[in-house]
Amino acid sequence: MLGFIPRRLISQAFILLFGVLVIGCGSGTKQATVSTESQKVVTVFHADSLAETMGEMEKAFEVKNPDITIRLISGGSQELASRILSGETCDVFSPSDPLAAKNLMINMVNGKAATSWYITFSTNEMVIITKKHHTLGIRQMSDLAKDYIKLVRVIGEKDKIADRSIEFIKQVTANEGNPDLGERIIVGTAVKVDTVPYAIQAVKEGRADAGIVYRSATVAAANELDIISFPTMVKRGEDIRNAITIPATATNNDAATRFIRFILSPEGREILKKTGQLPIVPPVREGSVPENISGDITGEGDGPK
Repeated sequence: MLGFIPRRLISQAFILLFGVLVIGCGSGTKQATVSTESQKVVTVFHADSLAETMGEMEKAFEVKNPDITIRLISGGSQELASRILSGETCDVFSPSDPLAAKNLMINMVNGKAATSWYITFSTNEMVIITKKHHTLGIRQMSDLAKDYIKLVRVIGEKDKIADRSIEFIKQVTANEGNPDLGERIIVGTAVKVDTVPYAIQAVKEGRADAGIVYRSATVAAANELDIISFPTMVKRGEDIRNAITIPATATNNDAATRFIRFILSPEGREILKKTGQLPIVPPVREGSVPENISGDITGEGDGPK
């Protein structure tokens, strides 16, 4: 049995233990700081229609690559391309039109081509959206010509969906046997917005009865929207294809390459499908695609060739 322990010894032992704890905590803090400082940040410019897809890619990729943080910046493809050409840092550029990436190949930034390659990796489609369980009788494109229907459409000059929505309306109304209604629907657009997210918000809030958007942009609001698609009237992805590249303004090429390789991987293709995109397998290469990326462009899939 232990005898009496002097209070002075107890106090000294307590002080020693407290000092060890403080040193240990200090060491942990320093380690955390080092970890943060060594973190690589990959800045990704992507089309608005890829917002849901890239958000899911970011989460899955960061779990597998804790040393890399993905920073997503959304916008119109042409607008984002202009920011790159102005010299803004961008590690990965993913527009909803390969032409936006192709234009970088023939334009200069910082004394060199803005990019020397791109990969086309998935397709999208346009759809009509309405509020869930609406009672307005909207079942086809021609129904949007009814006087009481308020349509929202993107008209932003730098967003490809502005032109695509016009062609979409004309093509579908013609296939429905009502070609004259196409122009009426276009001219009668009641709510005009600059981006796809604003169009979706207008329908959700009741400021518009229907909208024309990309299918992939509807995934997050699937519980609030009804979707009308036209698979037999409009070839999916005929001109709505997503591309990806590493611009000349990139500052983290290695980390950017790892992110692109993940997007092209089988896991990445599953995320594409889940978020309303159809993978192109194998992806289409253009220009001098780096070997450490092009080597991953293989596999079989159900996407267009």
